[in-house]
Amino acid sequence: MTNSEKREELVDSIGLLSIPGIGRGRFHHLVRSFGSPAAVLAAPVSKLETVPGISRSLASNIKSLYDGAAAKAVAARIIQLGWTVLTPKHKEFPALLRNIPSVPPLLFRLGHPAEPDEKMIAIVGTRIPSEPGRMFTFKLAAALARAGITVVSGMAEGIDSVAHSGTLENAGRTVAIWGSSLDVVYPPSNKSLAERIKTHGAVYSEYFPDTRPDRAFFPERNRIIAGMSYGVVVVEAGEKSGALITARHALEQGRELFAVPGLPEAKISAGTNRLIKEGARLLTSVDDIFEELPLLKGQILSRKYAQLPDMTNTEREIVKLFSDGPQQVDQISRTAHLPISEILEYLLALELKGVVRELSGKRFVLSEEYVC
Repeated sequence: MTNSEKREELVDSIGLLSIPGIGRGRFHHLVRSFGSPAAVLAAPVSKLETVPGISRSLASNIKSLYDGAAAKAVAARIIQLGWTVLTPKHKEFPALLRNIPSVPPLLFRLGHPAEPDEKMIAIVGTRIPSEPGRMFTFKLAAALARAGITVVSGMAEGIDSVAHSGTLENAGRTVAIWGSSLDVVYPPSNKSLAERIKTHGAVYSEYFPDTRPDRAFFPERNRIIAGMSYGVVVVEAGEKSGALITARHALEQGRELFAVPGLPEAKISAGTNRLIKEGARLLTSVDDIFEELPLLKGQILSRKYAQLPDMTNTEREIVKLFSDGPQQVDQISRTAHLPISEILEYLLALELKGVVRELSGKRFVLSEEYVC
């Protein structure tokens, strides 16, 4: 598809989604029935009303309320802002997200694309955590980062922000799903964190430019947090915490649900304790995640990189560092006690030998023939 064709499809999608009564479900039904948003907009009322869920009045609205000029203006603004536009058929659309009940017809991204085999775990919780809750979340995110797992959250104050920070400060990749458009940072106090996430991961939203946060948007974005991830970890959630909505989405989507226990009398943990009583996996360390989801932790095969004749001793030592998953250049430098410039030279040599490959964000991982 050419850039011109992509732009036309974006305009048509925006126009169709902007018609009152056309939500995600009806959008997908219509596009499946007619083949494309353009075909939907071109179809006569008599054909539109044959689609399940489309009444004659709604079919008439599609014909009379479509505003092509407004849709073009929104599309132009998205392009001007430099957002990457993803649809479920796009190769960079998060793989697991394609299978949720309410798939975003349009998803916007700033930052780096996900790897095809990227493994993600979501961490969510209260906006006002206890200090032990903060410390546990930071350590959990750090452990996931060191294991090469991407941490997903909503960039809210509290547990979400700590999860992102714990990942970033351990050279990991993290992804934030916003309940506003990508040009409206919320909360504003997280503007610096948002920039760090874009640099070392990505931020996603399904909302058009200039969309301010709204109470209704956060439950909607929570389905995406769960939908991107293999599992969801809930840390410190009260009985009415929004994190419980993410937990419900996780169960509806068939994701693994983990909850961190708290004291019985602690109101801040009333929701997480109830989740455990109802069947969520009790989580006390990252090992609980790997035990429940063993596919998340790669192991080095028994065939030895040490048998390669053209490897120096330093290269062998560097390769050993990948036993826990992808490593960031800064992290390798600190562990190996070598300057980054030297580490980059060694990594280039290993890449040319086919032993390692580079991921986004200056991260490296063993090539597939060395990792199962």
